[in-house]
Amino acid sequence: MGRDKGGAVLLERLLIFIKAGKYDEGAKLCSMVAPNHLKEFLLKTAYDTSDFSLYSFAVHMFAETDGIEWLETALSLVIGPLCFVDGAYSIGLFHARQLLAKEYSVKNLEMLLFFHDLPEKLVGRDEALEIAARILRLEPGNQLALRITKSGG
Repeated sequence: MGRDKGGAVLLERLLIFIKAGKYDEGAKLCSMVAPNHLKEFLLKTAYDTSDFSLYSFAVHMFAETDGIEWLETALSLVIGPLCFVDGAYSIGLFHARQLLAKEYSVKNLEMLLFFHDLPEKLVGRDEALEIAARILRLEPGNQLALRITKSGG
């Protein structure tokens, strides 16, 4: 996350641009920071501040770049540090579906099952069973999918 002083300064400048709604200026700085450091910085900052503009910036960057890492960051923000906002999990489910459409994988199918395990059950029983079956076709020993199947969703 910007271990050197220059990296930390760069990330602080990024945060200033985000808070000022200057996303295009912030985007220019992003090319100078490794994607995993950006995600880590945005998540840590969101946990520390609950600033929803961090999510808005991630969505903006996804719209501008179509970069899957930005979609993953947006999803992580709304199911992690910003999950307390009404509707955050529904937004997260939308992003999880977008992610699956962009990249069909066991990891992304499992993410949909996260929304089944919530008390709100945003992914219902039938859909959870269908997702579990899809996972098991790709990875027969997947423990999460086996648990969902065994419990009947």
